[in-house]
Amino acid sequence: MENSVEIAMPKEKRSFEYNHPLDYLFYARNVTIVGATPKPNFGVGMFMSAFRHSHYAANGSPIYLVNPKYADLKEIKGFPIYASISDIPDELDYVICAIKAKFVPDLIRECVAKKAKYICVFTSGFGELLSTEGRHAEQEIRDIIKRSETRVIGPNCLGALCTKAGVTFNPTFDKNPGNIAFASQSGGIATTLVEIQKQYSLYYSKGLSFGNQIDLNCLEMLEYYGQDPDSDVIGMYLESTGTADGNTFFKAMRNITKKKPVVIWKGGQTDIGARAAASHTGAMAGSFKIWKTFVTQAGGTFVTTSREFWSTLQLLSRIVPNQRLPQGNKMGIIVAGGGASVEMTDTFSNLGFDIPEFSSEIQTEIQEVFPDVNTSVRNPVDTGATGFLIDTILKSLKIMDKTNLDILIFYSPMNWLTQIERQGVPGQTLSVARSLGRLNTKLTKVFTIICPIFEMSEFNAKKSIEFKQILWEHNIAHFETILEAGNALKHAIHYSQYLQNPS
Repeated sequence: MENSVEIAMPKEKRSFEYNHPLDYLFYARNVTIVGATPKPNFGVGMFMSAFRHSHYAANGSPIYLVNPKYADLKEIKGFPIYASISDIPDELDYVICAIKAKFVPDLIRECVAKKAKYICVFTSGFGELLSTEGRHAEQEIRDIIKRSETRVIGPNCLGALCTKAGVTFNPTFDKNPGNIAFASQSGGIATTLVEIQKQYSLYYSKGLSFGNQIDLNCLEMLEYYGQDPDSDVIGMYLESTGTADGNTFFKAMRNITKKKPVVIWKGGQTDIGARAAASHTGAMAGSFKIWKTFVTQAGGTFVTTSREFWSTLQLLSRIVPNQRLPQGNKMGIIVAGGGASVEMTDTFSNLGFDIPEFSSEIQTEIQEVFPDVNTSVRNPVDTGATGFLIDTILKSLKIMDKTNLDILIFYSPMNWLTQIERQGVPGQTLSVARSLGRLNTKLTKVFTIICPIFEMSEFNAKKSIEFKQILWEHNIAHFETILEAGNALKHAIHYSQYLQNPS
């Protein structure tokens, strides 16, 4: 165990013990941004903006800027600026490189001499060029850091995110600590994961955009996240395993999936997609079928689209900590509207779910909640117009929970949920969310909600975000579409079956 150092967290200050080398990246004691300028700039300006909006500096952790052109200014936007790395009077944990590719090797030499721990090379112009020059440039970086204490992230990436510490690459990141750890070869996908947080209730413990993976790679991140107590679910967007050995990566996954789920989204699934991956990160993508087979055999969850990735991560992040994985595929559905109930039944049935008819006793019990006209209680439960009253939904779900079902689904678009509030009952929508949250603590089945926005308005959009935030706080997963819910639930069932009989 290495030295214990005081670092500030968002709501409290606690002693943090650096037990793993990567702790010095995610809980960096200082951050240095190289290439800083007082002028608006997409690249380096993005990092400066991110840390200005973060709680990292507010907690007292130093941020240093480097650019010899502006060193005479002494500071930019409140951060001290130096002419070079060697001028900074501190041991450096995390350096962000936002300078031209031709200057990167010299900077890395300075970092090695300074014994900086991590350098994120945001700069592009390396292996992704698919040129001899690009490959030689990456090899030069490897040669420089060989046998040194300095590790390289990238090139062509955004670097690290740690919600607790305030380390970030995006000014819009949500400061609510979550339990999802992600890693992405694509900077764009890493950015999207941050920007959709509130809409999809994706809250992170840690994240990393690591681009071309010429040094720090997916195997190291998988193993780190696997032992991280703040991370219950791991999600990775990969186009290749980079410098990691593929067999070793999948062996590590087999061990980790016995403790926590690993969701893999493989980029470059077709010949054309593989070509795009090569020009994106220089990745030699490998066989899609082999990837899918290896991930599945290792107990991982294999997804193929962004929405499937988001929805699966969200669902697992809500049900894994509470050990409420679905034990089977028997589903109960409650919805206001015959047409919606038919669509849900068709979609879930086509995905392989069983929607059994309730026993006569259960049907009788549920029917007492609703009028006899314009309702159906066989499963799906079509509530008719009375489904707009939350008490009828709560009572019905309690009854359905007593059956041999594995999953309970409540379908209600946001404009249905907000209807009573729009008619003059302030706070009703969020009251519904809290009522569902309280119920979820008593249910024994996996409970999820499908709540799309059909009637788009400023009011509905605002209430949707607030509604979803309360659901997240009460460990209820929510989905935009029936298909997203079905695919995510299928993955949860497969993972549950794997845990019951890991190979």
